[in-house]
Parts: sequence; C-alpha cells; structure tokens
Amino acid sequence: MWLKTIFNKPATSTHDEEKHDAVKKTPSQQPATPARGATPIAERAALQPAKSANHQIEYDEKLIPQLKGDHAALLLMYSTVANRMSADKWEAVPAALREMRMAMYGHLLTEGVKLYSYMRRSLAEDPALHDVYRSYKREMDGIGRVAFDFFDKYQGKEWIVSRDARITFKDEFENLGKVLVDRITREENILYPLYIPS
Repeated sequence: MWLKTIFNKPATSTHDEEKHDAVKKTPSQQPATPARGATPIAERAALQPAKSANHQIEYDEKLIPQLKGDHAALLLMYSTVANRMSADKWEAVPAALREMRMAMYGHLLTEGVKLYSYMRRSLAEDPALHDVYRSYKREMDGIGRVAFDFFDKYQGKEWIVSRDARITFKDEFENLGKVLVDRITREENILYPLYIPS
C-alpha cells in the first residue's frame, strides 16, 4: 500500500484510472482538486506499466535512465526555487513549488509502480537484498509524506508577505534539499543497481 502511505490516498484501480484520466485532460478541464497538472514526469507515471502474460510488472531497461532523468529535473526545479529566493522574487516561489510537487508526485508514482513492485517480486528469494529494498521503500514513504506536507504548507501566497515565514520556509527548504540530495545519491548508487532482469 505504498500509494496510500505516501499520498494518503487509497490504492484502488478506480483511483488510478481517475489519475490517468486527469493527466489526459487539458488544464481548463482539470477538476478543482489539489494541483496535479500534466507535466512530462507525471504524464509518464500515469501510463500503465508493462505487464507480462501473468500480470506481473516486467523489467524495463529504460526505467533507471528515466528515474535518473527525473532526479535531474527535480534538482533543477529545486535550484529554480532557490534562485528565485536569492533574487528576492518570492511571488514566483509558490508556482515553482507546485511544479516541483507535481514532478515529485510523478516520480514517486513511477518508482512505486514500476521499480518497487518489480523489486518486491524479483528480490523475494534473496533476504538480504529484499531487506535493502524494503528499507529504501519504507524510508521513501516517510520522505514523501514530509515533502508533500511541505509543498502543501507553502502552496498559497499568503506566507510570502511575512519575513518570519520566509525565514522558516528557507530553513525548511534547505533541509528538504539536503534530504533529497542524500536520497537521490543513495538510490542511484545502491538501490538502482539492484534493479536487474530476473
């Protein structure tokens, strides 16, 4: 139930179909629910994963390069927000955060559906590697919850006018950046190499 633990939503096929339909709609057709606009990362994540005849997630040789590309895009978005703060362009920060939130949502969805589902099955016979996978998944659940709480906290613009709120935001944003860089580095160096054809 990784989807439920990260996004605090039920992992049902109806929910997944609604997400897929929402990504296909134009911005004017989007419902008035929390921002989930179509970015390339979110759009890719909404696609059905490759399945074999027995409905198991198959190995995808393009997945790791895709996930690493997502990491690079997320870090670039992080830098964009940092640059806007440095340039004292605070009014542009919430929109950049929304874009980063959508990109992270798409990335975590792809990881959950395509990477974690495959690894859960492929590493089941090796207890040590299965434990590595489980610890990364559990940690990512926690990081995802904290990150989305942060994005939700600062999605509006009312906090921008307060100097104290800006200082708090900057501290929390820098902490989020450290966590993301650490997690990305470890994923790419330790977790992703475990994703191999079974």
